[in-house]
Amino acid sequence: MTCGVRKRRVLTAAGLAALMTGGLTGGCSEEPGVSARTDLPAVYAVVETEPVRGGGDAADDPAIWIHPEDASLSLVLGTDKRRGLSVYDLSGREVQFLARGRVNNVDLRQGVAMAGGPATLAVATNRSEVAMDIYRVSGEGRVELALAQALEIDDPYGICMHLDAAGIAYAYVNGSGGEYEIWRLNNGGELKPERIDRFSLPTKPEGCVVDDRTGVAYIGEEEHGIWKMPARAGGSGEKTLLDSVDSDRLTADVEGLDIYRTRQGHAILVASSQGDYTYAFYDLNDGDRYLGSVRIADNPASGIDGAEETDGLAVSAVNLGAGLEQGVLVVQDGFNRRPEEKQNFKLVPFSSVVSALNLDATSASE
Repeated sequence: MTCGVRKRRVLTAAGLAALMTGGLTGGCSEEPGVSARTDLPAVYAVVETEPVRGGGDAADDPAIWIHPEDASLSLVLGTDKRRGLSVYDLSGREVQFLARGRVNNVDLRQGVAMAGGPATLAVATNRSEVAMDIYRVSGEGRVELALAQALEIDDPYGICMHLDAAGIAYAYVNGSGGEYEIWRLNNGGELKPERIDRFSLPTKPEGCVVDDRTGVAYIGEEEHGIWKMPARAGGSGEKTLLDSVDSDRLTADVEGLDIYRTRQGHAILVASSQGDYTYAFYDLNDGDRYLGSVRIADNPASGIDGAEETDGLAVSAVNLGAGLEQGVLVVQDGFNRRPEEKQNFKLVPFSSVVSALNLDATSASE
């Protein structure tokens, strides 16, 4: 299938705020074969990024960088698993591209303890080089490759980061065969990656996230469910199943995972249920209680399509400016349609999730 070209929709801050209550669709792969869950509440994207450069199933996983002085200048890093890593502003415009080959998943942490002061590191799995790409992100949001750390995993796949109270950063890297490697990235203020543990899951993992506040890792096993375990415990850690694809809340594959955490300490785990094009939410402050699921539908107000067959996602509770005062949910869209385009990423105001699921707005805000 050949992808067409259409004009990207860029919204002003005023326009973004006006569209909070309000779809072209996802990608250049085959037409989706799953019916939308019309029994679930709908939320809407108010910004979509420029399409990725690779054709077919190319876009995969986003991460959110928060500008240290003006959160409205924050950025989204998004992988193109055929070409490299793109960087987008909050209007969806690509502001930087790093040609790194088959970059699959990405994550980042700000406040990493380095000799010159707190720094931001991003990590990504690079299937072309069988490596973990480690990037430095400047205070202005410029992304530069620091090094490519060779891995023993045959096919690097998913990745997530953990930052402890001392500012030491860790990376959890998994492979499509179920392997996991845990790396400590900085030591003594220097970037010195060191593998400290390894373990495995029975089948393919990908999405993962670590709650830096509680030290709990949440790991997605695509065809099984979501596991939780103590961070850095690795092979010695007891894994507890948080939810299974055998429930009516998740449908294989379990893909992107991230945590919406407010300054007040409220934490919500967000999971991409790829098999039915939905997104599940769990209250980590209340025994991992399931809060409900939403779908991302076509937005009649903006003309931005919904999202289907989502791989990776990222979420932030930071006030990012007009229309995104309660933060944002960023998802990969597998079918960027009407008209057909290469895949991209969609930005959904988290306030719409709060409304759709009748969440406590005071706990889901900065």
